[in-house]
This record gives sequence, structure tokens and C-alpha cells, in this order.
Amino acid sequence: MRWFILTTLALSAAALLACNSNETLLSQKPANQTPPAATPGDNARRIGVDELHKLWLTNDVFIIDTRADSAYKQEHIKGSVSMPTGTVLDHVADLPRDKLIAAYCT
Repeated sequence: MRWFILTTLALSAAALLACNSNETLLSQKPANQTPPAATPGDNARRIGVDELHKLWLTNDVFIIDTRADSAYKQEHIKGSVSMPTGTVLDHVADLPRDKLIAAYCT
């Protein structure tokens, strides 16, 4: 139980720090630009698109969309659940214990 609470808090902190509602969403990155290497300071596990897709195909992941409801309604990952930034802790009891929990905001 203690592990679950610590993991949930770390995930919530990562979601809160990763999302900035004032950011401009870009649909594409320039082809010649490589993303910077991630250096997580919160010890939360980071996964890539390929790993997330594999987990999604096998139903081994619970995906949380932390963007505003309006952005979620426009488009989202199929099967993801809308939990806007700041509301994740309100839904801790609703999170599954048998799946990896992945949060995204852009």
C-alpha cells in the first residue's frame, strides 16, 4: 500500500511538473531537430511511444490525459482517461493497481 501511494504521488508530481497550460501545442517538430535527452529528477520511469503502444495493445497500461477537458475532447489516445492537471490526487482510489499508469499532457 505504501509503495502504491508513493508511486501515485511521484506520478502526480511528474504530471504537474511536465504540463504547462500556457504552452503552445505544436503538431510537428522540425525534421532536423532531435529531442533533448530526458533527465528526470523525480525518479519516475519514462517510456517511449513504442513501449506505450505495446503496453496499450496488451491492455497492460492505464493512460491518463492530464490536459484540459477541451483538449481531451478534441483528440486523445484511445482508451485514455481525462484527469486534468491538479485533479489526479482526487482520483487515486480509481487508479488500477495491476497496470502501469502512464500520464501525458501533449
